[in-house]
Amino acid sequence: MDKEKNDIESGFRIHNILLLESNFKRVANVIFDKQDVKQKVDISSHVTINSEKNIISVTLTLDYAQIYEEEKQVSATIKMGGAFEKVGDSELDLEEFGEVNGSAIIYPYIREHLSNLSAKAGVGLILLPPANFTKN
Repeated sequence: MDKEKNDIESGFRIHNILLLESNFKRVANVIFDKQDVKQKVDISSHVTINSEKNIISVTLTLDYAQIYEEEKQVSATIKMGGAFEKVGDSELDLEEFGEVNGSAIIYPYIREHLSNLSAKAGVGLILLPPANFTKN
């Protein structure tokens, strides 16, 4: 295939996605099968733009808790960062790309990491639902 046809003319290129922080805790006797077990999920993002180099840095943080009778039985904080480069003449705003697309690209890696941690901790698979990062 011709090299020119493989080059991206406009859009965004992923430079890297890195695990920045990972904390996981559980109590000795986790309750699994009660209806009162609640999950709390908070997701936050931070976007930094380097306009000179067209680099967008996105940090996505997940705070997760499984709570039973006011006790945090399982908790996790996972922070991942991604670096993206604007290539060509994309019409997408750099800040918007970071908040929406960058976060959506990083989130599956966080979901997978939490799922693996929970399996290794013997608390069953914690499967987070997909998240919508678009702003209304």
